[in-house]
Amino acid sequence: MLQHLVLTRLAELGEPGRPMSIRAAAENARGLTTHHTLTAIANGEHSGRISDRTAEGIAAALDVPVTRVYDAAGVPRPFGRWNWPAKFDRVRPEDRAIIEDLVSALLKAEERGYDRGRREVH
Repeated sequence: MLQHLVLTRLAELGEPGRPMSIRAAAENARGLTTHHTLTAIANGEHSGRISDRTAEGIAAALDVPVTRVYDAAGVPRPFGRWNWPAKFDRVRPEDRAIIEDLVSALLKAEERGYDRGRREVH
């Protein structure tokens, strides 16, 4: 659970009996996430939906690998940039828009599955 990861790491990064402050952790995030987001997660008030940028910020704030953040949030990790083969350079811009819409629909359907509790993390 993401809340557990945040609270545990703050305790580990602090001094005995005094966890690292959320403000100090947010400063480590290099602008990729905010004090507000970290506070919401720590208080259990965050939806759990995180963008890749926010995941990277949380990882930096807590000094953990980003994969640990994705696992704690129960969301799939990105597979990396998708570089299409050169033969697709000839696809017309209007057809590219159709392909992008199709892929967006697939991603939204997958997100709805995660929202309903089907959290199969790859």
